[in-house]
Amino acid sequence: MNKDTKETVLIVALIVGIAVGAFIGMNLSESDISYLIETSYLTYRENNIRSFISFFVSSASLLIAVFLMGFSAVFQPFEVLLVAFKGLGLGLIARCVYASDDMLSRLLIFLPFSVVSSGILIFQARDAVSMSMGYFSISITTENRLGMANEFREYIFRFFIYLLSCAVVSALGCFALSVVDTHGLF
Repeated sequence: MNKDTKETVLIVALIVGIAVGAFIGMNLSESDISYLIETSYLTYRENNIRSFISFFVSSASLLIAVFLMGFSAVFQPFEVLLVAFKGLGLGLIARCVYASDDMLSRLLIFLPFSVVSSGILIFQARDAVSMSMGYFSISITTENRLGMANEFREYIFRFFIYLLSCAVVSALGCFALSVVDTHGLF
């Protein structure tokens, strides 16, 4: 499977997850929607550290899980499912944003953060699927792949780049939340 095919499968998984999450969100009660909004990263505006942690945990937790799954020869389907799970959460939050009173200001925070963090997750999942496939091919053949050490090193290096990107995106999301709150848009 080439790089473009992997990315396409992961993007489709994300879109399907978003659709399922939005569909599930349509059946939520008003109290469920207000609970999801209150516990999401869109509400921690009084404390910048708490806001940053909320943004970072929401993007980095799945990134770390996908990274760790890349070390197994059989986790390719689960890596794709984690991307779909991220989409499910985005679909639920999108439904909550749509149902809120201050939809535009929440959308200004939600949309850029979710698009960029989803892109980072897709890149990490693509790398994890490639790494898993490499381990799988080694396990079913008698081929001795000495080059796997280089792939391993590059995989870990890219993970740290993606994790740093999550931190930067989280800081920007926190800053945007502060700006929106300072100007009274919430």
